[in-house]
Amino acid sequence: MMKKKLIVLIIGTAILLGGEGMAVQAGSLSDATAESLWGIKLGGYLDMSYIYNLNDPEENQGGNIMRVFDVDHNEINFQLFQFYIDRLPEESNEVGFRVDFALGEDSNLIVFDPLVDFGDDFNIYQAYISYIAPIGNGLTIDLGRWVTHHGYEVIESPANSHFSRSILFGWAIPFTHTGLRLTYPFNDMWEVSGAVTQGWDWVDDNNDSKTFHGAVRFRPTESIYIQNSVVWGPELDDNNHDYRLLYDLVATWQVNEQWSVGANFDWAQDENQAPGGGDAEWMGIAGYARYDLLENLYVALRGEWFDDADGARASAFNLSGPGGVVVPDVDVWEITATLGYSPVKNLMTRLEYRHDDASREVFLDGHGLSDTQDTIAFEVIYSF
Repeated sequence: MMKKKLIVLIIGTAILLGGEGMAVQAGSLSDATAESLWGIKLGGYLDMSYIYNLNDPEENQGGNIMRVFDVDHNEINFQLFQFYIDRLPEESNEVGFRVDFALGEDSNLIVFDPLVDFGDDFNIYQAYISYIAPIGNGLTIDLGRWVTHHGYEVIESPANSHFSRSILFGWAIPFTHTGLRLTYPFNDMWEVSGAVTQGWDWVDDNNDSKTFHGAVRFRPTESIYIQNSVVWGPELDDNNHDYRLLYDLVATWQVNEQWSVGANFDWAQDENQAPGGGDAEWMGIAGYARYDLLENLYVALRGEWFDDADGARASAFNLSGPGGVVVPDVDVWEITATLGYSPVKNLMTRLEYRHDDASREVFLDGHGLSDTQDTIAFEVIYSF
């Protein structure tokens, strides 16, 4: 009942704030907004897909292993209907907010906390109040729940160049945080931020300790962006003494109007979580390249490697081999090629081929297991 009321509220808000004067823009998610009454922006997207796994795994055994949102084999998927309401402050001494609603299969996969589990296929994954304090160049203070700043890729599919998400996105970093965040720009080149939160993806803290974040962002030119960030704190249930440390590096370079490249590196350590004792570690690196053939046509490549040396992430995501035993020390690499085409304004289609390869047999293959996995996916996104 609560979920139905929230969905009705979302639709009603869109109609109330929309009106005939709403001007729709095309482009990335950040640009696909509509401004209406009181300076409030509305926007979102609808994402549908079809995925086929060449291993043809048995339905009752699961689907596409080590994937994030593209988990269902040989199915037409209602990935996500995302809708946001946004009135973020732009000048000193202004206050605003941002709320993001998610309806669809993806929404189930970004919910780890029963407090924000509104039922099947629905989630409010971002909701925060923002204020720019009149201190120096303006200190932005955010309070609430927001998507993580770690990682190269994001939850919102239109803002990525590929349909499937990287292994680093799904296995190495968190999705969301709840707490207090401060951001300060020293100038056009340097910016720092810090936060105190409930931890990785939790709204209601799973222990009595807080998690601390720090980030330094550097933009030496308009075409180059570099972010170094860390997060540190206890993340296990009812455990206040075993700390998790994550270091994340993101770098992007817009080479020219057609070419763009990027890289992402993650390293993390979980205290006393390795089998038999000791600290568990995982790390990975991903590289990206995109070339815009035309204004509405592009090709993109992604290659990455991920090492779950102590099985900590395999355990967290219940990845197991024969007999249900968690597979330790898994090295996985993947390469993804995508062709993106926008036939009309606000509509994006993608054809993606992805190959996964692991050091152990962890992928489903018919009735058995394999050390490789290949998928073909077709995605359609309408942004508004």
